[in-house]
Amino acid sequence: MCEHTINGSLLCRMLHSGFDSLSHNKSYLDELNLFPVSDSDTGTNMKNTFEKGVAALEGEGSFHDVISVFAKGMLIGSRGNSGFILSQYFWGIYEYTKDKETVTVADLCGALQHAYCLAHDAVLHPAEGTMLTVMRDGIHQTLPGICDEMSVKAFFDVLVEKMFLCTQETVMQMDVLRENNVVDSGALGIYLIFDGMKRALHDDVQYFDCEQSNLLPKRIPDFIKNVSFFRYCTEFILKMHDVKEKDYFACLLEKRGNSIVVAVDGDVLKVHIHTNKPQQIMEEFTNYGSIVTKKIDDLFMTQEFERLQQRKHNGFAVVAFADDEGNATILEHMGVDVAFRVPTGYSPDDDELKMLMDGFLAENLIAFPTDKKIHERLKSAKWYSNLQKLHVVESEGLAKTFFTLSSLVFADEFENIIKSLDILKKKRVFQASIQAAPEENRTQYTSCLDNKIIADEDLATLLHVVAGEEMLTSYSTVVVFGGKKCTPADIDCIHAHFEKNGNVEFTYLDNKHHDGNFIIGAY
Repeated sequence: MCEHTINGSLLCRMLHSGFDSLSHNKSYLDELNLFPVSDSDTGTNMKNTFEKGVAALEGEGSFHDVISVFAKGMLIGSRGNSGFILSQYFWGIYEYTKDKETVTVADLCGALQHAYCLAHDAVLHPAEGTMLTVMRDGIHQTLPGICDEMSVKAFFDVLVEKMFLCTQETVMQMDVLRENNVVDSGALGIYLIFDGMKRALHDDVQYFDCEQSNLLPKRIPDFIKNVSFFRYCTEFILKMHDVKEKDYFACLLEKRGNSIVVAVDGDVLKVHIHTNKPQQIMEEFTNYGSIVTKKIDDLFMTQEFERLQQRKHNGFAVVAFADDEGNATILEHMGVDVAFRVPTGYSPDDDELKMLMDGFLAENLIAFPTDKKIHERLKSAKWYSNLQKLHVVESEGLAKTFFTLSSLVFADEFENIIKSLDILKKKRVFQASIQAAPEENRTQYTSCLDNKIIADEDLATLLHVVAGEEMLTSYSTVVVFGGKKCTPADIDCIHAHFEKNGNVEFTYLDNKHHDGNFIIGAY
């Protein structure tokens, strides 16, 4: 074996070692899984996908022969969002190295860059701090140290070191990772694969053990992730009648769900999407070809969301529909059984809302919609589907929902709760929001009051206009919900403004609302 090239035999051994490394840490990756949905399956999906590629390997041959059957096996057998992206990555390596008996370090540099681009382009809304970040930054940080004399072993030593550093950095690249002090599960998975491949070059039979490592941050205990609004993880492969570009199908799926990954290879289309209407989507796509394989998993049936089967109240349940994950978390802490976070710009129909509430409709159900459109949809669903046990609360806006929930004692009987809700309809609630300019360009704050936009460079001055003492004379309680990028100075200013008003009880909640946004509620 030449130390400067990889042939088919060596590649086969490296892939097996990468699979063993990934398999060894599967359970750890599952536990770590928070993004895009905390459904504890990233390790399982990556392992199952990689296993399909390894199982397809048949003896030896050229580098091209081995990577060809491996990548095709992964593509057909990929599972989940992470598995789909992983299969696209290795398909990119296959594309770049077509017809090569062996590959050099220079070939690998080009192949890994091409592989990242292919995987990235398949994801409709890629995010930083994921396996895509490690795929990109790992090779980019390795390139400056490449020289003509570098061996394959030395190349993998540097590449794997850079990949691990990039993986460690993901903890600060996404809110949900930072808040729970973890690296991204998929990012760690791609590192483990390449670490295993590197160890094959060194004849090292040991594997990186995530459980025993002190180089990885420890996830905070007792974390509960918001329930996914889109219930079904849906995947299918379509043999197209008339070949169309990937972007054509991506546009068809754009408003149908999230975690969307789309790939086209020749006349084969592969789709992954989290949606509430899997059957409808697949039926529509049969207009473009024949479905070869399909898979639909109910995310609500996963262990991660087993709390959907539990209840916080006797004889009734409470659900809410929020517009932000921070808001959803607050509402659940206040006694809501589950708060569904409705994606920005998404408008669910009656059947969709009914499907989300399906597990609760066998008993009396109280629904809190913070959005006017959701309120109308819920009322429509109640009427047309004759949902007699569904009670829709008039709770438009975060402040009204918060104060209404705060005024109810959910340990009481359902009938008494309904009577209390009817009384609370007459209570006045004031809500105003203040949008701060981005922190790096903090020039002004704006607020909407009586359909007029008010702006000022000074937050204290704006607070006097939109929430001064005169405006709050008829209210006894004020709550301010802080945004993701509110500065310490902003928060101090908010406290100073309301705490000097002895006529109101003031509370500040750091609920990670929309970037730079304060929501002020008075009751």
